Parts: sequence; C-alpha cells; structure tokens
Amino acid sequence: MNSWPFLDSLYAQPNNHPPATDRIVMADLNDIAAFTAVARALSFTKAARTLQMPKSTVSERVSRLEARLGVRLLERTTRSLRLTASGAAYFAQVGRIVHELEEAEAAVTAAHKTPRGVLRIGCPLLFAQSFLSDVVATYLSRYPEAQVELVVADRPFEIVEEALDVAIHVVGPIDAQLVARKLGIGGRVCVASPAYVEKHGRPGRPLDLAEHACLVNGPTRSMTWTFEREGEAQPVVVNARYAVTSFELVYRATLAGLGYATLPAFLCVNDIESGRLIRVLDDWSAGETTLHLVYPSHRHLAARVRAFVDLVVERLPSFPSGHFAAPPVKPRTLGASGPIGH
Repeated sequence: MNSWPFLDSLYAQPNNHPPATDRIVMADLNDIAAFTAVARALSFTKAARTLQMPKSTVSERVSRLEARLGVRLLERTTRSLRLTASGAAYFAQVGRIVHELEEAEAAVTAAHKTPRGVLRIGCPLLFAQSFLSDVVATYLSRYPEAQVELVVADRPFEIVEEALDVAIHVVGPIDAQLVARKLGIGGRVCVASPAYVEKHGRPGRPLDLAEHACLVNGPTRSMTWTFEREGEAQPVVVNARYAVTSFELVYRATLAGLGYATLPAFLCVNDIESGRLIRVLDDWSAGETTLHLVYPSHRHLAARVRAFVDLVVERLPSFPSGHFAAPPVKPRTLGASGPIGH
C-alpha cells in the first residue's frame, strides 16, 4: 500500500476538499512516510517494495520533501545511499512519529480481525434464558479478549440510543436503517396443565377458549388470539384471568394450572413430551414468532459483532427439537419497516 492509504483516500470524495494548509500537511505526511521507508532500508528499491509503489514515485516524494525543507536528507551515489547529518537528525524525529502512526493503524485494523472489547447485546428474557445464555458462554470461552454486556428486556430495543452492537428482535417493526438477519420462524401452541384439563376439559374448537380461563402475554386482559388451519383464520376474543408482559411468567402460570395459554413451541416442547403440559387444538396453528438478529451496518462490521452473529447462526440448529430452524437466507438491509409477527 502506498504510504498510509487512509491519508491518500481521506479527501478522495468530491465534497471532501480540505483547506490549503490541510492539503500541505497531507502531502507532507506521505512524503515523510516515503522518506522514512528509504531511511530504514537505505534503498529506494526496497522502500518501493515495502510501500508497494513505483520506485520513481518514492524518489519523487523524497525529492519533494527535501525541496520543501531546503536541505538534502540523503546522499545518493551510483553504488550507495546514506543519510546526511540533517537527514539522520530528521529521521530520528519523524521516524518515531511514523512508527506510532503505523501502530495506530495496525491496532484499528486488528480490532476488525480479532474479536475483542465489549459486545453489547439486547435480548428478550425468554430467548436469553432458553438459548442465548449458552451462546454467550461459548463466545466468551472462544474469544478471551472479548467482554459482553447483555441487556435483557421484554421490549423492542433501540440499537443506536442504547449503544447496542446487536439485538435479538421478536416483536414490532424493524428500523429500515438496520441490517436484519432472519434466523427463523417458530410456531406457537395452545397448552394447559393436566390438572386444568382434567378439571375444566379440552376446547373442541378455538372459539371454546372464550369460556375458559386464559393466560396472556400483554399489558391488558382483553386480547384476540388468532388460530389458522388450511387457510381458515378463526379469531378468538379472550378475557384473560391473568395478563403479564412476560412469556416466562405466562409459562409458569400455565404450569401452575391457572388456565390455557398460547406459548412459543420451543419454550414448552419438553414439557409436552414429558406430560407436564398438554397441547390442545393440535390441528390449528396458534401463530408464529419471527426471530431476527439486527445490527447497524455490514460495512466495517467489528470482529466482535461478526463473530457473535456467526456463532448464533452456528448454534441455532441445537435449539430444542428443531422448533426454530434457520432458513437459508442471506442478511439484508430492509428497504422499509414492516410489522413482525408476535
């Protein structure tokens, strides 16, 4: 690369013209970089190879620097090259500065290659407990220079305002400026405890739920559940006995025998298999939950974010009984916000 690429490209865009004094500084820095490379190698040929530019360009930059300073920095002969006294004194000063700039650039570049630093994640409580906590443990074990701040809340996350690197998105529209990676679609099932079913019976059709005690995930007891079967949709208005804004607490209340609930299949699949919960209306779908991983931008994505996204995708097939399988889709930037099933 010629000198420092970021210096050459910083003002490459038409609207990014610096003041005249800044242009002088920019030119000086690249000329100094060329001189430093020559002084280190005592060879224009080796310096050109290091800087990945033509030898003539290196010579031109060094000559330009000498002209600006008004002194000769190098003694050139057909067989040798050496620093003049002024050149040695100048190199002692600027060589240190160039070295620090090179180290700074290397540090920034390395940060995009090796996962390190703090990764801030937003995630709903239910998904954090059932899946993401194990992913985070693996991430921290795999990348010892990384740290994690996991923000758990049953609400949509504001990526920029909350300074999050990435978030698990389940409910509500997705900001059009975010990259949304669709991880999967999980079904919901209608369940109750054996004790409740034995005492109050099974619903034969979705509308029968209006006569039962229901448990809902929401701020109010009045809610409409929509069941679907072979293109037929059947809405049911339930006047819940218990409303709470947490699937985890609805799940616990269902296990306690307080009524029927529609829960994410991955949350209760093991309980259905063990008999702790009974699924009803088996031939009806009780809805779906679409899971996205959202983050600000593909461009210059930090290594810590990229590694976490890859790990989530890697571990997703281990989700309980395949109730949340990842579709073979590529990440995309949404062109417009749209409602997400919840």
